[in-house]
Amino acid sequence: MIKKKPLLESLYDAVDREEEANTQFYDYTIKSLKYYKWLGEDKKEKVQDIIAKLRDDTQRHKSMIEKLIQHVESSDKNVF
Repeated sequence: MIKKKPLLESLYDAVDREEEANTQFYDYTIKSLKYYKWLGEDKKEKVQDIIAKLRDDTQRHKSMIEKLIQHVESSDKNVF
């Protein structure tokens, strides 16, 4: 069991990590593919598709965590 405040802190930290992954890792990686001259165009497209899928999954995770935060914040319970 975990108390409300530490749970919310963990959830907010998770949202921050998901956002950081989206803005720093995925976007940077997709943009930098154009500089990989040694990688063929078909492989670049595959990598870009995989990274885009991961980025979309991360966005969905972030959305789910935000819903959990809303649920916990609105709950009268202090222990989860």
